Amino acid sequence: IELCPKNHFSIGANDTCTACPDGGHSKSGSFACEKCPQYEEFDELTEGCACMTSFEKIGGTCTCKVGETLMGTSCSPCELGKWKNESGVTSCSRCETTLSGAITANRGSSEESACICPMATYDNGEGKCVEIVEGIRNDIEGLTLETLTLFPGWWRTSNTSDDIRECIIAGACLGGNSTNMCREGHTGPYCNVCVENYNLDPFGLCKECASSTMDLVLTITAAFSVMVLFFLFKFLVTKKLGKNGKGKDIWKKMKNGAKVIFASGQITASLPRVIPSLALPNSYEKVVEASQVLKLDIFTLVPVGCWTGGTFNYYNRTAAMSIPVIALCGALFFLGILMKRRRAKIHTAAIAVMYLTLPTITTTVFGLFPCDLLDDGREFLRGDYHIRCDDEGRKVWEIFGYAMIFIFPVCVPALYFYLVWKKKGRIMKPVEEREKDNSIKDLIFLWDPYKPEFWYWEVAETIRRLGMTGLLSIIKPGTFTQLATGLMIGVLYTVLLAKIEPYKENRDNDIAILSSALVVCTFYSVVPDEVAENG
Repeated sequence: IELCPKNHFSIGANDTCTACPDGGHSKSGSFACEKCPQYEEFDELTEGCACMTSFEKIGGTCTCKVGETLMGTSCSPCELGKWKNESGVTSCSRCETTLSGAITANRGSSEESACICPMATYDNGEGKCVEIVEGIRNDIEGLTLETLTLFPGWWRTSNTSDDIRECIIAGACLGGNSTNMCREGHTGPYCNVCVENYNLDPFGLCKECASSTMDLVLTITAAFSVMVLFFLFKFLVTKKLGKNGKGKDIWKKMKNGAKVIFASGQITASLPRVIPSLALPNSYEKVVEASQVLKLDIFTLVPVGCWTGGTFNYYNRTAAMSIPVIALCGALFFLGILMKRRRAKIHTAAIAVMYLTLPTITTTVFGLFPCDLLDDGREFLRGDYHIRCDDEGRKVWEIFGYAMIFIFPVCVPALYFYLVWKKKGRIMKPVEEREKDNSIKDLIFLWDPYKPEFWYWEVAETIRRLGMTGLLSIIKPGTFTQLATGLMIGVLYTVLLAKIEPYKENRDNDIAILSSALVVCTFYSVVPDEVAENG
């Protein structure tokens, strides 16, 4: 009897060999076929059972390895969005069950940690992928609340905060995903606090005290040079044309023109602090920086923080700016009463002091009130993020602020109006006649530049200056409301100037219109971008 070959069998005396049925195997000379266990097949080389393709021998059994599941008759990697951390033929787990909206970076994921949020979303720590908000990079997969990567110019209180805020000074915030997101020299909320040995510059950036001191020297030198040139020019004009007559007229016209330029320049100089997010061209930024001297804010020009070790805060600054001005104006007023022969010049000097300092003091005083509540429960003074709004003693400074508001933005314009209204009959006389009237010479600063019928225009101009500085300072910085308010005030005032031309000299009207239009253009350059960002 001939022996049957492998994978064949014969029964008893039957010399006929029969092929093993599907899935069976046998060695040569076998009288029966054997069947391989599930997921195994006969291997010709070893003449035994071996794992089928895609299966692996694990613990003596052929099955699917970690990260794979049975699909039909073979093992396949878990699909995207699924994972499996044990061997076997069971199904892969869905990321969605533990992290809503999650995916996996690759097929065949073997750990639940492979479930990540797709680009433009992040894991909020509460089992859900949520949409990226403005200020966070949206081109990174797998972001969690702790690993959020911020764009430069954005800030958050900690790496567990989902409250992403735009920095007040964009250049102070570096972005990134670490807790050290501030530019060198900056710290605190919005990176808007200077560290030791650094001092704020006019644009809100912290500069080393050494460079701040050098800037102070240059500023003092420049201011002194301007004063020397001013008095030298006055001397040359009066020497050439005489102190009276033509020389006096030319000098008066120049003073009135300079007053118009000063008013608009003071508004422009205030913009970086009032609207920190205002983006200015580099060339224009230099002009604004140079115009800081027009604010007559010594604490912007002088690095007081470097000299006081950071103890000179916003409260001290407000008191140091307002109280001396009140004292000086009061002293000049009473001195004018005592010195009757020089009363006109002394009272004019008092009015000029109020005129020159009013916008800056008003803006500073208004800054005593707005506070900023952070998501961690802390509340800071928006004007100085060193100061907590829940600190003891704040009530005293609020009362002080209300008193200063009553004195400066309320009483000063009201006083201006009362003074010119009381003498409006004389002020409204023809220009040649009123200039000879000694009874109104102590108010010459308030009426001289204007046509007789616009005896009240200095009050309107003062209100405009307060609106473009103090009013804007109490609106949340950088918001559409703030920018639109500034633009609206600027446009209305410019149109009104062009319509009525209140200045007696055509040149002064032209200067006023152009200066006001320049401020409008500055606001207009930013408003469209803000509209686009806010839809």
